[in-house]
Amino acid sequence: MMLAAIVMVPMSIVVFANADAASGMPLCTFALMAIGLVAFAIGYTIFVDWITPPGAEDPFARYRRHDQ
Repeated sequence: MMLAAIVMVPMSIVVFANADAASGMPLCTFALMAIGLVAFAIGYTIFVDWITPPGAEDPFARYRRHDQ
């Protein structure tokens, strides 16, 4: 989702600069989709953190770099 939002921001700038690039769509559509995708990704992360049981181990901890 974050990747899609990152792509939508430059696309919205192009659409605002050249309205013919997105014929038939309102100009605010691309900016609103970018904001919505970022909000959804952050909300999903918060939700997953909220439902994770206390004291649960991170199954991917062994793949993360640990500074020594």
